[in-house]
Amino acid sequence: MKTKGIIALGLIGAISIGGGVAYAQVSKNTVPKNVVMTETSVAQVSNKEAESYKKIALDAFEKYFNEDVNSKGLYERLNKLYEQGGQKSYIISWCDQKGETINGNTAIQYTAVIDTKTNKILQLEYHPGVPKNKDYQEFSYDTAKDLADKFVKENNLFNGVNYEFLDKQSKEVNSSNDKASWDYYFYYKYNGKTCLVTVNKDLKKVSQFLFVDEISSLG
Repeated sequence: MKTKGIIALGLIGAISIGGGVAYAQVSKNTVPKNVVMTETSVAQVSNKEAESYKKIALDAFEKYFNEDVNSKGLYERLNKLYEQGGQKSYIISWCDQKGETINGNTAIQYTAVIDTKTNKILQLEYHPGVPKNKDYQEFSYDTAKDLADKFVKENNLFNGVNYEFLDKQSKEVNSSNDKASWDYYFYYKYNGKTCLVTVNKDLKKVSQFLFVDEISSLG
């Protein structure tokens, strides 16, 4: 049995890149939630399957972000299998705040979107909450870009496929943010598709990657 639902793919807004579309987080200080949404079907999933996807997500946070997520000490905000046009994705999200409405500025949140056919992570995001102080504002674009490039290379993010850094588009997006923005956004092109990599200024590390076109095809 399936019920109608809404799939949340993160706080992302569309911007033009050449003749195509890429995405950038348009709010600098908020937890990604319920902005880009597509009507879809919520499919049933067994407890065994749910636990399997949770493990994939938790392992990914440790592998990519070196974050050992204590999910038992957090609230599950999303834990669902969605189906759209024959494609299925599993979304799991944990947060340190409870309730339908959370404070996007202070909440700590972990979100993963998984393609159930391949078990590929389509989106992985760690939102660490408020910066400790204002020192993060001095963290430079160039240093953040080096971290993003290193992350992509060391994690073989595109599985050996040739890719290129979208310099103009990345600078365009980041130039629209003021110094107080918590993150830098970097775009990469692979196989004619776009990937967004986010570097958190306070943590001084990558805090999100999002396969824009692949996740869009699921919604």
